[in-house]
Amino acid sequence: MKQRAWMKWTSILLAATVATGSTASFAAAQERGLQVREDAAQSGIHNVIANQDPSVSDLPLDIEGRLPMAEQSEDPGIPEPPAQALKSISKQSTYSMADLNAMSYEELTDLLVSIDWEKIPELFKLNEDTRRFYSDENRMQAIIDRLEESGRRFTTKDMQGIPTLIEVLRSGVYLGYYNKELSRLNELDFRKKMLPAMKAIVDNPSFTWGNEVQHSVISATGRLISNVTVDTYIVNRLTGLLSDFTDRQEQLGGNFLSGKAFYDVIQGVGYVLMYRMIEPDQKAEFKGNIDGYLEQLFRLGSEGSTAEDKKWLTSNAIYYSGALGHYHSDPQKANRVLTNVMQTQPKLGELYFVAADQIARNYDEKDAYGNRVDIDELKQRGKDHYLPQRVEFDDGQFVFRAGGQLTQEQLQRLYWAAKEVKAQFHRVIGNDKPLEVGNPDDVLTIVIYNSPDEYKMNRFLYGYDTDNGGIYIEGDGTFFTYDRTEEQSIYSLEELFRHEFTHYLQARYEIPGMFGQGPLYQGGRMQWFDEGGAEFFAGSTRMEGIKPRKSVVGYLVADEPGQRYTVSDTVNSKYGSWQFYNYSFALYDYLYHHDFSAMDRIHRAIRNNDGDAYEKQLTSISDNARLNESYQRSIEEKVARYDELSVPLVSDDYMQAVEPKPELEIYDEITNLAGLSNRSVKKSNSGSFKSYELRGTYVGGASAGVEQDWQTMNKLTDGFLQALSDKPWNGYKTLTAYFTNYRVNDEGNFVYDVVFNGKLPEGADGGDVELPDGGTNPGNGNEGNSGDKGGDQQDTADREPNDTWKKAVRLDDTGKTISGKLSNQDALDIYRFDAKQAGEWTIELESAKEQGVAWVLFHESDPDNYKAYPTKREGNSLAGSISVSEPGTYYLHVYAATDGDQSYRLSVKSEAQQQPESEVSLFEESEPNDAPDMANGPVPLGRMVNGTLEGDDQQDVFMIDLDKPTSLNIGLEKQQGEHVNWVLYREGDNEQVLYPVDIDGNWMKGQVEAEPGRYHLYVYKLANEDVHYKLQIQ
Repeated sequence: MKQRAWMKWTSILLAATVATGSTASFAAAQERGLQVREDAAQSGIHNVIANQDPSVSDLPLDIEGRLPMAEQSEDPGIPEPPAQALKSISKQSTYSMADLNAMSYEELTDLLVSIDWEKIPELFKLNEDTRRFYSDENRMQAIIDRLEESGRRFTTKDMQGIPTLIEVLRSGVYLGYYNKELSRLNELDFRKKMLPAMKAIVDNPSFTWGNEVQHSVISATGRLISNVTVDTYIVNRLTGLLSDFTDRQEQLGGNFLSGKAFYDVIQGVGYVLMYRMIEPDQKAEFKGNIDGYLEQLFRLGSEGSTAEDKKWLTSNAIYYSGALGHYHSDPQKANRVLTNVMQTQPKLGELYFVAADQIARNYDEKDAYGNRVDIDELKQRGKDHYLPQRVEFDDGQFVFRAGGQLTQEQLQRLYWAAKEVKAQFHRVIGNDKPLEVGNPDDVLTIVIYNSPDEYKMNRFLYGYDTDNGGIYIEGDGTFFTYDRTEEQSIYSLEELFRHEFTHYLQARYEIPGMFGQGPLYQGGRMQWFDEGGAEFFAGSTRMEGIKPRKSVVGYLVADEPGQRYTVSDTVNSKYGSWQFYNYSFALYDYLYHHDFSAMDRIHRAIRNNDGDAYEKQLTSISDNARLNESYQRSIEEKVARYDELSVPLVSDDYMQAVEPKPELEIYDEITNLAGLSNRSVKKSNSGSFKSYELRGTYVGGASAGVEQDWQTMNKLTDGFLQALSDKPWNGYKTLTAYFTNYRVNDEGNFVYDVVFNGKLPEGADGGDVELPDGGTNPGNGNEGNSGDKGGDQQDTADREPNDTWKKAVRLDDTGKTISGKLSNQDALDIYRFDAKQAGEWTIELESAKEQGVAWVLFHESDPDNYKAYPTKREGNSLAGSISVSEPGTYYLHVYAATDGDQSYRLSVKSEAQQQPESEVSLFEESEPNDAPDMANGPVPLGRMVNGTLEGDDQQDVFMIDLDKPTSLNIGLEKQQGEHVNWVLYREGDNEQVLYPVDIDGNWMKGQVEAEPGRYHLYVYKLANEDVHYKLQIQ
């Protein structure tokens, strides 16, 4: 099962756990991630391999009420200690296994009792030196003998090297469990050789609660038991230790070291009795012979503290009471303890669930009174209690299960944050098609608890660990996290969400197969990519690229240049100190900004599931000294800019209501500005609002290679967004965009599919859009306007609602036909057209049924008295004309004349459209005219302008002077080249006055009522191609 976790601890207790060493109870399935407190970011970690994911009910809890992940339905393996800091950043001297092999047994054991085990970085790692070290039986016996000697000799002031001796022995058992060549070390006969040493330790008078030395020895002994074995003598010797702890739990339970030591002991014994005692005669040895030990577990489970800093101990006692209760001479006694917990503790709380789960698993779902305990029903009740909200977006493909305290605004902000991250992610990887269909992640579910405390319930409700800030489970298409305050985490909920959402994107679009499986993971070098990518894309913005987050760079500031990870360190790093995440981000960021080609090669190797190619790319960048120097400089640059950095979050614009605007006008403006063909639109319903996805094909200039084409397209796409955001409609201020599917066409031009995502005004119907060519958009980017650049502004089909003047559908004067339909529920359609001068207009309405529909015409100045009506009937056609003497806007009412559905076709045409175009004198464009102070003109109204944009000439600027209010019409005809646009500004004002809104073949037109003054008309190209155009200004 895939687990992508962003794990950052806020608890000082866990930081100390990590720093003092690993416990068997902290094993993990495939990936366990990081565990550090936020004010001790360079503490160690534990990252342990087990055979399979555990079931929640099989697992005890740890120092923070976590699942230790080692107790499984079958023997899950031997835990490894915390991973060590990389050699290149360590300031401390260390000892290699080769060093240890060169020593005599006496020299070796003398050394081991004098150093911390962290100074031996090759422990728990198989190589030729560790194989040689652990293959020597005499050497192993010498270490065991020295442990027994230290067990007799340790005092309250001197540990006699016991923790280090134990870790060296545990390393051997661990390697024996996973490697055949050392399997002898995992055999019971070898493990039993350590029993005398353990008995010497527990018989020592100093083996009791007292100071840090004593607690460290107790903790190490518990870890050794977990990896090795135990007998009834040792278990019964531990009874007094448990009893003393329960009596003094208020004092000892609140102390980290004593609490951890207690946990290590009960977990170690529990692990052996649950998973190491396989044969009936082994279990029989303990049956009825360790009642005293079990009674102390029962007592703590019944009488244990429920204070937040001590409840985890009580929880563990309840767990082991149920799991080990069958070893008691009266097996039902544990059931009575569990039943009492369910009756006395808060329902659906942590302790309640631990007890209920143990009854369900160990007592056939029957409590001490024979009542059924239905754990599945309790889980559902728990979900309803802790996660009462279900909010769906994107037609149910994006689902929140959230605590009742989270607001709708919080959830919407997260949704829009996902859109920003998704847009940048697809730009970089170049793909937005799922690698596999039919997986659970076809629907993404985000589970968000109210608080860190309630998040602990996740292990009961969903069965996944909670020792993290968030975790994505690919096999379920779900990630889990919680809301938090600034005091609880330096990372906001949105930051965490962005990180985990990136893991979802990686799994769905970039990395084939399940996490930890396949050729990419065999080399063990995917961790930096997984977590570095998630940290990197969490800094995504809408149209300013991907920014380094101040919260991440802050951890790089503390390291001196000599301490920083190299490229090799980074790509070879594992889940270790928190700096692993930060340097993985730094490398990802470096490649994005400074070596995009290398990043692209890495992405292609991953998407092709080519482990060899991926390893080759990592080797290439690791061995490149110049690249490493550049990488170090890039880190220094980020550190130097630390005070200027911020944390990208979605803007408040997303929370604003979208102003009214006709949908097709939105789509046309985007299509025309970006110069797209093959447009398609897919709309989605998100409950309180609707959104759209517009796709189209962009053909650029001559290809300059993959990287340069990408850079060009990236800048263009940000430019599209900026230009749209500058328009007055506020719906463009939350538009996101990306581009994918790079190719080069037969003419040598680069081509991308471009995708825009945005929010629709209120009243949108949520269905797919019918385009001007009548095609319904499936949203696949390959259908639409038959290759034209968008559609005509006049619709070819009636667009509802249009039963008021405000919502009237615009008609032009060309006589194009528009179709519509009336019914008993929709008996009126209203259209409008602008008559700019006196002249004759003809209106023709053809209905499917004779006398089914009729029309009347009104002028904007008089809504009560019509100006015209049909004067000619031929079959099903009603025609009429009007001699316009009063320019302005006219409103045409088409209404049902009989009951039932009535289909019709309508056309409106002015007499001017039937007249041949008169000759217009030309105004020739002259260079240079690339800026307002070089503008050609003033261009007289009514003159035609011939212009060109060739080579490096990117834009032409023309001057227009108006001495009175004018209905200004501007049209541009493309005569050569496709990717050109125009925009009109008033002098001294950066607000756009006019841009093309009416596309008819190669013509791009717009009209505006302009005030007197000077205007500048910019004509500019959007791609590297030569453009010839004709400009009409009248």
